[in-house]
Amino acid sequence: MVVKNEIKEALCDIIAGKILYDEPMSRHTSLNVGGNVDALVLIKSEDQLVSVVRRLREKKINFFPAGNLTNILVRDGGYWGAILLMTGMKEIRYEYTQEDGDLISAQAGAALAKVVSRSMSDELTGLEFCAGIPGSVGGAVWMNAGAYGKEMKDVIKTVFLLDAAGEKKIMNREEISFGYRKTEFPADTIILGAQFKLKKGERFKIKERINEILQARQSKHPLEFPNAGSIFKNLPGQAAGKLIEEMGMKGMNVGDAQISPKHANFIVNRGKATASDVLELIALIQTKAEKEKGVILEPEVVIVGED
Repeated sequence: MVVKNEIKEALCDIIAGKILYDEPMSRHTSLNVGGNVDALVLIKSEDQLVSVVRRLREKKINFFPAGNLTNILVRDGGYWGAILLMTGMKEIRYEYTQEDGDLISAQAGAALAKVVSRSMSDELTGLEFCAGIPGSVGGAVWMNAGAYGKEMKDVIKTVFLLDAAGEKKIMNREEISFGYRKTEFPADTIILGAQFKLKKGERFKIKERINEILQARQSKHPLEFPNAGSIFKNLPGQAAGKLIEEMGMKGMNVGDAQISPKHANFIVNRGKATASDVLELIALIQTKAEKEKGVILEPEVVIVGED
């Protein structure tokens, strides 16, 4: 309550989007689990984000910037502070320059599906691998999302950032260090958007490839249940899902949280799962993998909040 009141006071004169106080995150995360956040701030523009972040930092109030919450797990104790939902920052635009060719710029809150669709409409190839990834541009860039042998680093030209001092910055691809499911940025940096360098292609071929990928995802992934995508990062040369399957854990459940019988690297919510149920399953998998396989499985899902 104290934190919630502090946030109300801090943001009372800030022009921001809608603010939901003491809001259950189970209503917003793709897993449909999670405790309450003191304040869920629905950001509508880049300028609003800058104002809110500067004020929260000034008042030393915790905050967490998020996209569409598809790979976020909020613990049952909730999040003490503000979660900044950036899905209102969704502008996508195309431009061509003599120096760099065909470019698509997208704000951090833009859904990857929309960016893929826009690139197809503009007959641009390079982003097809993102088809079916249920995330936003900011999250995809932050974790260097990838599939089918490609990653965000392969198409990023520029990333637009808000630094720790509240100033807007630009980083070119050459200045950024990319790793497997991670991208290194300066501390306390927030991604505002990114620019992707693509190539001209044939629309029907681009559409054909997108449909192939979407069909493959539909057949392999348990999209019929709430989920957060891949729970663990793959190991070098070994898929996490395959390892979990080898350990005989497919279908195992804690409450209504279940290791999907369809894909073992997915945990699904069969109805009334809690974040604690999901976390217990994650811990069981990690413990067994270390004991039986001698490997450490690192979560790909981002875990925040209080127990």
